[in-house]
Amino acid sequence: MRTRKLAVAMVWMAMAAAGRAESRKPQAGALVTVFTYDRTGVPWAVLARAERVATAAFAAVGVEVRWVKGQRIEEPRKVASGEVLTVVFDLSAPEQATSHALARTLLGDRADGDVHVFYGRVTRFLDKVLMQEVLGNVLAHELTHALQGVARHSSEGLMKAAWEIPDYQKMSRGPLAFAAVDLELLHAHFNKEVSPEPALVAAR
Repeated sequence: MRTRKLAVAMVWMAMAAAGRAESRKPQAGALVTVFTYDRTGVPWAVLARAERVATAAFAAVGVEVRWVKGQRIEEPRKVASGEVLTVVFDLSAPEQATSHALARTLLGDRADGDVHVFYGRVTRFLDKVLMQEVLGNVLAHELTHALQGVARHSSEGLMKAAWEIPDYQKMSRGPLAFAAVDLELLHAHFNKEVSPEPALVAAR
């Protein structure tokens, strides 16, 4: 009898924990379409793998991401549902970018794209497989900035300001995870609970 009670208690605690995790996820139907604009010639296989990594990172928290290859940044971008973000791949970083930054997110004035990836810097990761995983995490990181709409970083996980060797090692096993506060901000965004002021997020 004692064993059965213990088993029931363990099942109840597991269900409660799962419920708390689910409550931090965005509501079903959270959908983002990302238009990509390549100004530097990212190999198709590299981009495809990076997109899968970023897609997996968001899928783990209930957000669906769809990717569309854009032709011109000024083209009209319309989708049937969800919201639209844009990613531009540049060869080099602007002068104001810090030496370790791999990308930046623009909040507010986004005529030239929401996210800019400094692809020339990403290619510093000589291991081609790791480079694709890093690029995927960079995409997920910057798109999260665009969705959250606030200039902030977390102390751990995908939204850290600067990744370290253990973080890069984790990327070989899958995308980095979101911290609890980032799940809350995504939940708030998709449920329209916040309306942050436009800002420029420091490039990572």
